[in-house]
Amino acid sequence: MKTENWHFENGSFAVHIEGEGPPLLLIHGIGPGTSFHANFGAVVPALAAHRTLYGIDLIGFGASPRKTAPPLFDFPLWVRQAEAALRRIGGDRVDVWGQSMGAAVALSAAAASPVVRKVVGTGAGGGMRTVNPVLERFWTTPTSAEAMRAAMTGAVYDAASLTDAQVSARFELLSQEGRGAYFAAMMAAGREAALQSGWLAPPLLGRVEADVLLVHGRDDRPVPYRDSALHLLDHLPRARLMLLGRCGHNPMLERTDEVTALALDHLLN
Repeated sequence: MKTENWHFENGSFAVHIEGEGPPLLLIHGIGPGTSFHANFGAVVPALAAHRTLYGIDLIGFGASPRKTAPPLFDFPLWVRQAEAALRRIGGDRVDVWGQSMGAAVALSAAAASPVVRKVVGTGAGGGMRTVNPVLERFWTTPTSAEAMRAAMTGAVYDAASLTDAQVSARFELLSQEGRGAYFAAMMAAGREAALQSGWLAPPLLGRVEADVLLVHGRDDRPVPYRDSALHLLDHLPRARLMLLGRCGHNPMLERTDEVTALALDHLLN
């Protein structure tokens, strides 16, 4: 995998590229210590056998630079970043896969970009307007590896599915170069306001021409399917929802093989 630095009108961002075949843009969610690798690492090997993957780190996360002025939680900026990535990739078709708030970014970009023909959204955000206690805890900056594990535990169905390596990797990234303080500052303006900035109104969803596959854990506590996935399903012109029992917020990590098969079936057919 190679990493490039792409420029657009609002700055620059990191893009991780791997694989062969038609392009697939991957957009991660929002959380402490998250990044492209943290969200999509489990599915990259299988996807790269069929697609050229372009995994972006959103501004403020992973290898991308951070903003220097508020708002640090900047949903419109992340949408512009995704749109810039679509333009840079070029061609007449780029499919997109977004996780959590990254799915809301993906759908927003798809609404304005006819080159997006298919979208996958896992644990998709964009439908919630109220922060629940589990999401509140997840969006609170952990100050230790134990606190990181506690925050991540709320997002999975089975705590045993979390490995020490996953927890350590996210906490180590969060601990580098003031990233923890940056994430805390990002959420300082209010989690309700942050969440509502990523809410997708029915008219916007109605402009999404792409075929959309939503894969959601039935037991997703930070982003319950009734609060988000059903809103998206109600208003997207061409969408279907696969609801997975005994599964939490990131189906890619908890049900890797099943979710990969579902996504490839959607993308390749």
